[in-house]
Amino acid sequence: MRPFLGGENPGPIRRGRRAAAFLAAAAVLAPGPGNHQAAPETEEVREAAAIPPEALGNPKLAAMGLVDVTAPPFGADPTGRRDATAALQKAVFFAREHRMAVFFPAGTYRVSDTLRCPHGNYDPVTRRRRGRDWPCVLVGSRSGRDRPKIVLAPHAPGFGDPARRKYVVQFWSWDLEGGGPPGHQDNINMNQLFAGIDIVIGEGNPGAVGIRFRAAQGSGIQDCSIDATHGYSGLEGGAGSGGGHYNVTIRGGRIGADLGESQPAPTIAGFTLVGQTRHALLYNGRQTLTAVGCRIVLDGPGPAVVCGAERSPFPNGQVSLVDSSVEFRTPGDHTAFGGTSSLYLHHVFVKGARWLCDWGGGRRVEIDPGDWTLVREYAHGRDPISYPPRPKDGHGPFLYASPVYLDGTRSEEDVRDLRRGTPPDDLAERHRWGDDFPSWERADAANVKEAPYGAAGDGKTDDAEALQRAIDAHPTVFLPKGRYAVSRTLRLKPHTRLLGLHGCFTLIEARRGGDFDDPARPRPVLATADDREAPTVLAFLGISAGPDTPGAFALDWRCGRRSLFRGVNVELPRWGGRSPVIDFPLVRISGRGGGRWYNFFQESWKSQGPRYRHLLVEGTDEPLHIYQCNPEHSRSEANLEIRNARHVSLYGVKGEYCRPIVSVSGGDHVRIFGYGGNASAPEGGALFVVKDTPNFLIANLVDSPRYPGDGSPEHFAGEGTDPRRWHMVREERPGREPILSRPLDRPVLVRRGWPEDGRKDGPRPP
Repeated sequence: MRPFLGGENPGPIRRGRRAAAFLAAAAVLAPGPGNHQAAPETEEVREAAAIPPEALGNPKLAAMGLVDVTAPPFGADPTGRRDATAALQKAVFFAREHRMAVFFPAGTYRVSDTLRCPHGNYDPVTRRRRGRDWPCVLVGSRSGRDRPKIVLAPHAPGFGDPARRKYVVQFWSWDLEGGGPPGHQDNINMNQLFAGIDIVIGEGNPGAVGIRFRAAQGSGIQDCSIDATHGYSGLEGGAGSGGGHYNVTIRGGRIGADLGESQPAPTIAGFTLVGQTRHALLYNGRQTLTAVGCRIVLDGPGPAVVCGAERSPFPNGQVSLVDSSVEFRTPGDHTAFGGTSSLYLHHVFVKGARWLCDWGGGRRVEIDPGDWTLVREYAHGRDPISYPPRPKDGHGPFLYASPVYLDGTRSEEDVRDLRRGTPPDDLAERHRWGDDFPSWERADAANVKEAPYGAAGDGKTDDAEALQRAIDAHPTVFLPKGRYAVSRTLRLKPHTRLLGLHGCFTLIEARRGGDFDDPARPRPVLATADDREAPTVLAFLGISAGPDTPGAFALDWRCGRRSLFRGVNVELPRWGGRSPVIDFPLVRISGRGGGRWYNFFQESWKSQGPRYRHLLVEGTDEPLHIYQCNPEHSRSEANLEIRNARHVSLYGVKGEYCRPIVSVSGGDHVRIFGYGGNASAPEGGALFVVKDTPNFLIANLVDSPRYPGDGSPEHFAGEGTDPRRWHMVREERPGREPILSRPLDRPVLVRRGWPEDGRKDGPRPP
């Protein structure tokens, strides 16, 4: 076994301090005063909750779980002539209190104040909040050519000061545990959704931010464009920990996406940031941002992307950018990337900048501004940083380094592989779903509650036969709000598009008395066809293994690269520890399984045997891309295992607990582009274990320290371990001693060989 260092300084410090020139660029990462709410809107919520559901003026949509904002009793004007702020706000509160989705028909909705979307139903007397299944869900109609728009009126009150930024739309979750006024607690801002709605900032609003959305599990902005030409920025706040932002276009503004605040390891994919005058993307959030499939076109001098600042003593602000392009409209003495934190670039194209990156102190990389540069790979680790000692028990300080490990050899030198190359036309599109994504509004979509199927969705009636008949008869099947109990496996066809209303509002749940009673013969609640070319879609629903079904697991996924998994909640209701132990995977991807998965999260920890996995990817060779993967808290041998599988890419991983977050064995071409969370491995152990895998890549691995005395063995996140006594990565190869990263290393890159993503036009080996 190779030697490692303990708590000592990990060798000479190669990199100097950043130059003062970057202080100004980094300072904008600090959150502005904003307009964070000071107290719950008790009277407004009571008024909205008191509206009887039968008073909804669009009963057809109401039966599906949708609140039509234009229908009585809300009557929001979709023409933009009348101010719709009050009507929309009342609809948001009503929908949340009744666990429904807010539906925007096509049109223009003019607002003059912030549209507030706080998560969680709460009792203002006891100050207790209910769980994660009380989100605000705002969705737009897809029946017309254009998406519905929320337009901030010109010169709206309170939006005129860039130093006191104000949001057009704001999502957050209340912290009601303290003794003072409620604050924000974004780690419980879960399952919130803003999808299919555009935002336009009108003239005379230089302090306006299109949307504030820092969030966690199941949350995100999707299919949205934000015109911030007359505002400050389009987006503030990152979604991680099983949440992510996808398919977002931001035009104009000083800053495109300001992710100075985020949950751990946020992910963005399919972003277009065009016409910003200062920076396109700022990140100083918690641990690593993974940005994939992004197109940036900047009007200002840059840096286009700023990663990290000195806002806190912890190593935040790491960025991994993959399959993306950065272009300056006017070539010149511009900088593409800057800041103070670690940066990893993979298959990134840059044009119009003289400097690929500038880290201050003369540390910069020059490129040709007149032509495209292909950054096949670039890795830069931040200066070593010391975690301060903790006053209550004296743990620390600990000096963390961000080296690279290439084929088992540690180095503190940057990795640079720069070439000439033009970006392919589908560089970003390959990470997005298309405009033809299926919808319940399609004329050919079958509603399972309607004739001839008549599913009850009451959580008691066995709906297995009704759902299977709908699946067998129609490519697009819609499950409105409800709990659909099934006693046998639902088997999808290759072309099945199974859609729900939302992961919290539509639930397919295993029930006793059929396929799921025998733990020796576990069977899935849902099973796809084993088809390499199947364009299967599973979206906006929950799957539960059932509280009393010892032989049930949630999903058996075997469809290939053309398939999509989007916004699906996977539940294991064994929190009390009284049910029989589950000793098999909850979700399995096998056979010809692959495709694109957006937001996978699972965090249960009760009644799990050693062979349990939140997710097992086994024996596949179809390209599999998971955008924000959050497996944590499992008491089994690993939270997620990739076993004998090829071409698996994880874009952002968040995990907690003292077990391996990801274990890879006997596979090949495995890529993990960012990690964050407050996990700590047991003494001598590792959070990422790679065995017998000739080509793999793991980038930007960063944790929040979890010290001895933190938590306990019974706590969902486990107990802390001295960070000098565990490793981030362990690699094992046949007939050789294991290779361990040094305990206080938070590597910007660990790579062996050259892993490919399985596409013919992806970056090839050297």
